[in-house]
Amino acid sequence: MSKEKSPVTISETVEIKNEHKEPEDTKDKKHKKFTCKQKVALVMLATVDFMSFCSMSIMAPFYPQEAATKGMSESMAGFVFGFYALVVFLSSPVFGKILPKIGLKCLFTGGVLISGICSLVFGTLHIIDNYALFTTFSFLIRGLEALGASAYSTASYVIIVNIFPDNAGAVRGLLETFVGLGMSVGPALGGLLFAIGGFGLPFYVIGLIIILIAPLNVYLLPSSERCAVETKSGSFTKLLRLTPVIVTCFIITVIAMTWSFLDPTLEPHLRKFKLSPGNIGLIFLLLSAMYGIFSPAWGWVTDRLDNYWWLMTCGLFCNSISLLLLGPSPILSFLEDSIWLNIVALSTLGVSVAMALMPTYQAILDSALVGGFEDNLGTHSVIAGLWSCVYSLGEVLGPIIGGTLLQNYGFSLTSTVFSLLNLIMAILGTMYFLLRRKSNKDRNIFIDQAGFQKYRQKNAEIILGTILENGENGKWIAKLK
Repeated sequence: MSKEKSPVTISETVEIKNEHKEPEDTKDKKHKKFTCKQKVALVMLATVDFMSFCSMSIMAPFYPQEAATKGMSESMAGFVFGFYALVVFLSSPVFGKILPKIGLKCLFTGGVLISGICSLVFGTLHIIDNYALFTTFSFLIRGLEALGASAYSTASYVIIVNIFPDNAGAVRGLLETFVGLGMSVGPALGGLLFAIGGFGLPFYVIGLIIILIAPLNVYLLPSSERCAVETKSGSFTKLLRLTPVIVTCFIITVIAMTWSFLDPTLEPHLRKFKLSPGNIGLIFLLLSAMYGIFSPAWGWVTDRLDNYWWLMTCGLFCNSISLLLLGPSPILSFLEDSIWLNIVALSTLGVSVAMALMPTYQAILDSALVGGFEDNLGTHSVIAGLWSCVYSLGEVLGPIIGGTLLQNYGFSLTSTVFSLLNLIMAILGTMYFLLRRKSNKDRNIFIDQAGFQKYRQKNAEIILGTILENGENGKWIAKLK
């Protein structure tokens, strides 16, 4: 063993069989085909993700313009977009804590139903001419819809890790494809339906479909045995004491800000090209389509890499470059703003956002398990709540900051500010992960979760913060950090 200060052998050394000595079993699990129940669950989750994100993004091409006719400023329209995420930010930890008591199906189905009803009601706002009433009901209905979204999104992350324990990353990536498709088809469909039937038609169509889908989940979504047995909730405060979790949360927030600041700002930026709402919807379609196409690939890569941290930092660096081109930034004064430059920048941004975002959930989960959390429903619930919370924080800040900067300084400077934010986070993240890797470079640590759980139960008072090192004769030896 290397000369190191940190591991100290516990007085009564506990040896646990190294279950990683049986790679054939692991390979069989990784390559095991989905069961019929898993396929049905995947179809239902994909359908809900697609329709729900259609509902969320459908207003992007025409709401700022409609709101402007009611007297609403661009910054206030940004607050409307951001308020949705604010409600998700505040409610996600609550849903993460109460999920084991309410149940996965109940929380998931109820959230989808509420979201669909609110979408229907939002379509009636155009009949209100009074600015104060229009603004008030925009925030109220959007907030209630966000509560439903927070409920089903928190539950969906837990459903994934419980029903697809051996392919969680790949399944998340596949479902993110439908998220991306929903976010991309939503603006395009919204622009088309708006041109056909005005403000209300997009919300009526999407809301009705979501309401019809919601009851199907009760019968078609399978229950997880793990969900039925383990009901103790995890601890947010303990999770936030882990440094890798905090760093990952900052990365998630910056990514969400990068994605969401475009909601209230991209349409005003593209007005000078005199595009129709349908064509603007196609521009949004391109951004989200690239995200949806590449999400499964990055999810697949995450599942197969032991060190996937570099995906996040590289994605942030690429985000920074794409945003400089999108303005284009005053720094790149030699570039002339054109529709084709915007298309190229948005395409690369969709790819890089997927690259940076895909490993984040797995990063928090792995950090929690190494930090002493048990691999059960309570842990997955609190992690899902935390992930939704910090992502929604970015979705709150992005539209608000973006709308304010656009109104006062223009789009070029706005995109430059967000480019700089991605660059700073990429540098800080790279420094942290390199230093963390350097501090452990002389260790050959292999975490065995099954052994870790057995050992924790036997010596709960001293196991907190331990690691398991590969010992002699294929045994696992527990040691203090």
